[in-house]
Amino acid sequence: MTKAINDWKTKPYGRVMDDKEMRKRSHWAHPYCVFDPGAPVDMDHVEEMLKGGIDVHIHGAPIAGKLYGRPKMTDTCIAASEVGMKALVFKDHNTMTNNAAVVLQEMLDLRAKEKAELGEVFTPVQVFGGITLNYQVGGMNKLAVEAALNTGRCKEIWLPSMNAAHQHEAVALPGEPDDPGIRVSDCAGTLTPEMIEILDVMAQYNDNAAGERVVLSACHVSNEEKFDILDYINRKGLDVKVLMDHVTQEMTIVTPDEAKQMIDMGGYLEFAECSCIPWPGMGDWIVAFDYSFDLIKELIKEKGPENLVLITDAGQPGNEPITGWRWFLKWLLGKGVSESDINVMFKETPAMLLGKI
Repeated sequence: MTKAINDWKTKPYGRVMDDKEMRKRSHWAHPYCVFDPGAPVDMDHVEEMLKGGIDVHIHGAPIAGKLYGRPKMTDTCIAASEVGMKALVFKDHNTMTNNAAVVLQEMLDLRAKEKAELGEVFTPVQVFGGITLNYQVGGMNKLAVEAALNTGRCKEIWLPSMNAAHQHEAVALPGEPDDPGIRVSDCAGTLTPEMIEILDVMAQYNDNAAGERVVLSACHVSNEEKFDILDYINRKGLDVKVLMDHVTQEMTIVTPDEAKQMIDMGGYLEFAECSCIPWPGMGDWIVAFDYSFDLIKELIKEKGPENLVLITDAGQPGNEPITGWRWFLKWLLGKGVSESDINVMFKETPAMLLGKI
């Protein structure tokens, strides 16, 4: 049993929420007791900060179209271009996205050409994608990874999300899951052969003179599996960077000690707008708001910002990515995170992870 699963069976409010925090949230005069709007933030300045930004984890229609009302990938790309963002990486739980990125980039480049003929300036955002190794693509399927890399504009390989054993166990609590899902290690130090094969493919891909890179995103696997991956990469000296998805979303949440250990082992931690800030489609989702921003500041103070990455994970109904960025940057500034640290997490580190863009 992993630590998270054990915690969920013994802690009534999740891994980091305690009785004191829940009593505060449920107080009959809650907003009058704890209201803190943060420091004033100039939204024109936020608009300037968007320029050159990189979001390595967003969603959009028509992919995963069963969620009606998703913002369209085309609209998100145009909006990101208009505010001056540098790059986007689209994710989907069911299928490859970098093939769509190829088409989106062609559309944006054509739009730029047409605008130029009219004497107007339109600078296209760079659009990329990747593949998530759920059952729909064969799970831990080396051939699917190779196909994605050969298609072009592939920047991320996500480990299983909906079909991760960790998620299957979480959804099935408190009983045993009917379907055990996919594990990438035994949670005790030994990776599966399939995981090793995929790491080898990625390391080989990253060994090029052109600056092309692909990064591994650990997605919804357990923290124990994430540590096993980092340990293997370090022992073998593989040129593969590992992103830890939305580390303050409860199912993939990390404690401060776990976060610092991951950083010490070379991991990169994603802080997601939609896991840090409430948004309309998740009105009934308890968001670890204070914990998220306190952890960001604690990690910056103790470890520096270089291994932290800001994302939106947006693209759901009611959660448009560029609007999400505006609110996320506002709250980061309002909570006392410096602009220089934000730029590292929003621009410099993502650019390093993605390589040639």
